[in-house]
Amino acid sequence: MVTKTMVMPDGTKIVYDEYGDRQQETLFLLHGNGSSARYFRPQIVYYEQYFHVIAIDTRGHGRSSNSKRRIQFDDVVADIDMIRQKEAISCFGLLGYSDGANIAMKYATIHPTRVKKMVLNAPNLSKRGVYKILWWVDSLAQYLTRLLAPFNHYAMRRNKQLHVMSEPLNISRRDLERVQAPTLLVIGQFDLVKKRHIERIAAILPHAEIMIIPRHSHFVTYTNPKKFSTMVLPFLRQGGRHEKI
Repeated sequence: MVTKTMVMPDGTKIVYDEYGDRQQETLFLLHGNGSSARYFRPQIVYYEQYFHVIAIDTRGHGRSSNSKRRIQFDDVVADIDMIRQKEAISCFGLLGYSDGANIAMKYATIHPTRVKKMVLNAPNLSKRGVYKILWWVDSLAQYLTRLLAPFNHYAMRRNKQLHVMSEPLNISRRDLERVQAPTLLVIGQFDLVKKRHIERIAAILPHAEIMIIPRHSHFVTYTNPKKFSTMVLPFLRQGGRHEKI
């Protein structure tokens, strides 16, 4: 593993870890809200055998800073593309979890020619795509961290992270229709993201399919990283249909 830091035009420092052989196809890993690139370490052992892997601490998360008042999707997308340019990567695969899946979708709509394939684990286009309990918990957490923010650096940082969950993605149907990359949409059987919402996204994306992992929840990549990795690897390696469960 090689750890690198890149300073963005606004002064934000983005830290990312690089694994595997640079001669292999590149796979970017995008973690969920409040997490970091460390989240993927149990999975990377499977991916780095076949890919040049870049796992990013997105702005305001992990070791990365955020010089702006808020964390915004457009800024995160710009960060990813700056890393792509720095590393001289023409196009690559994307694997994102939860908020990371939303960021991957956003990136693909802005830079569709740069994305070869995507695995989107539990993405959502809007609040209507997830069960209400998630938004109740998020709203409470935002309220509490906002109260504590003036007195605690961690609370201030966490509040900025949580705000991203309520920021609109601003992805239209036409935006999704422009994404030509083969896409695998993954949720657990007991996910926080609604199955019908995933089906809606899959119906719009030109080359999408769905994988539902039985007896697992929204946190399958944490509770069973080996199962998740080995199930999505055939799709990532072939850029086509996944193996049936």
